[in-house]
Amino acid sequence: MKTALYASCILLLGIITICCDDSQSHASILLVKAEQLMNDHPDKAMVLIDSILYPERSFNDEDYMRYCVVRVQARYKNYLPINEDTLIFKARDYFTMRAKKNELAALASFYSGCVYREQGNLNQAMLNYKDAGTFAALTNDTALKGLIMYNTGELLSEHGLYAKALYNYQQAKNFYGQFPEDMKNQQTHCFSAIGQMFMLLGEQDSAFIYFFRGLEIAESINDRQLQSLLAQNLSVAYSETNQNKEAGEFLHRSIRLSLNDNDLPHYYLNLSKLYRDTGQLDSLAFFINKLKQTVDTSTDLYFKASAYNLLAGDAKTNHRYEMAFDYQQKRNEIVEKINEERFQQSIYEVQQKYDYIKQRNLYDLLLLQRQRIIIIILSLFLLLSLLSVFLLRQVVRQKNQMISLQNAMQTLNKTTNDLQKRETSVSRHEKQLRETLLWKFNVLLKSFLLKSELEPFEMMDTKITMAKFEEIVYGKNNRSLWNSLVEIIDELYPGLSHFIRNSYPQFSDTELKVCLLSYAGLPSKIIAPLINQSVNTVNMSRTRIRQKMGLQKPGADFCLFLKHLYDKNRGLRVLKHLN
Repeated sequence: MKTALYASCILLLGIITICCDDSQSHASILLVKAEQLMNDHPDKAMVLIDSILYPERSFNDEDYMRYCVVRVQARYKNYLPINEDTLIFKARDYFTMRAKKNELAALASFYSGCVYREQGNLNQAMLNYKDAGTFAALTNDTALKGLIMYNTGELLSEHGLYAKALYNYQQAKNFYGQFPEDMKNQQTHCFSAIGQMFMLLGEQDSAFIYFFRGLEIAESINDRQLQSLLAQNLSVAYSETNQNKEAGEFLHRSIRLSLNDNDLPHYYLNLSKLYRDTGQLDSLAFFINKLKQTVDTSTDLYFKASAYNLLAGDAKTNHRYEMAFDYQQKRNEIVEKINEERFQQSIYEVQQKYDYIKQRNLYDLLLLQRQRIIIIILSLFLLLSLLSVFLLRQVVRQKNQMISLQNAMQTLNKTTNDLQKRETSVSRHEKQLRETLLWKFNVLLKSFLLKSELEPFEMMDTKITMAKFEEIVYGKNNRSLWNSLVEIIDELYPGLSHFIRNSYPQFSDTELKVCLLSYAGLPSKIIAPLINQSVNTVNMSRTRIRQKMGLQKPGADFCLFLKHLYDKNRGLRVLKHLN
């Protein structure tokens, strides 16, 4: 039972989810189609928008905010009241602060300004128009830029800032002019508004140029309402220049082309002025009565002020002074009300404040960027300076090292040359000395051998002869033969006997003699008679020498090992002497 209940709940939840997804998908399609139809067919777009049921449930957050913008846009383009559409403010905050989508932010800000304008909060309207212009400047939508500039111009003109309004209208015309074939309707409105500003600024010639240019475009697109508007503007312009005939022609032309009954009070006013100026009193009386019937129902303060002024003048002309006073008082009340609204909501001050804040923010941004650039440049300069100092120190250090190295090389070269010269001289001297010592050593050796050979002879003459020979060879007070041999060997190999005695104090006297004479290159049979030992004793001594020197290999050449130690010791002594 529980399993079936769970399955039913899951199935129901799936059906609801699918239905919700379908509803959301359908609403999104309607919203996209409404956006596509908005510019050319705003009435159809309005129908699509109204067909979306429960929009707050049918969209995600962003699409719902988009829906709020499109809904106000559709109502505005269909001339429906939007003063209660305050959800547009949430959409504005969403797209300007969270979503960061410039085109939607511009649209939301613009239509927020339109809502404020209908509510009578003109200060906020101007601020939102300015914000819309800022966001629109970040897009490529020239039509949106033109729309914002045109409505800003309207707001300025309503407060008597005709020169500034003229600038905005001209900017709007330039934006629309980038697509002359697609935006002729908007261009015509711009030409009409620019002509009106020139009229109010007293530049009638420029006004006529723009009115006729606008009428030409309106005729090219066969727009009766725009033709009526331009014809009415030309009628007023001709009336202001006292060209009543032309003024009448264009006024009647405007009436014939008009499709809007709401314009009738304005026509009654203009016709009354025309017939007053032309002296057609019957027609004047007829339209004066029409004007009296409609003036109180109008909400246009400027129209009512102009109408009451005309009615006061007509009553005064007909000597109805009490009625004239009453109309004049109503006119004064209207003018005072207009001035109060202008004073309370100074669009000029709002615009100046906004421009000042914008310029100040721009200045602060530029100053910050400039300071950032300066800091970066200074940091780079400091870094380059430190790097230069480091590299310079390295170069100086390397240069000093090179100089020291060159000096050392020069010193070494000089020392090497001196040593080479000295070595050459010493080598030559040593060679001569060595040859002399070798000769002396051979003489001693041969004399000893000669003596050994003659010892068996007992003849007195032989002994006398040998004594005489020894005196000649060794000197009169001669030392022993062994000492002479050691002295000669030490001269051939400086300090050899002393080195062997110090290095191997464990050698016996016989072993020391055998080692020294073996190093001198003498064989065993010659060493034996020199030390009064047998050849076998000499060989045994050599064996013991190897053992005491640590040479384990039988028959090892201890002389070669001793030469290695002797040369190493002599080299160390030379280095120590040089240091």
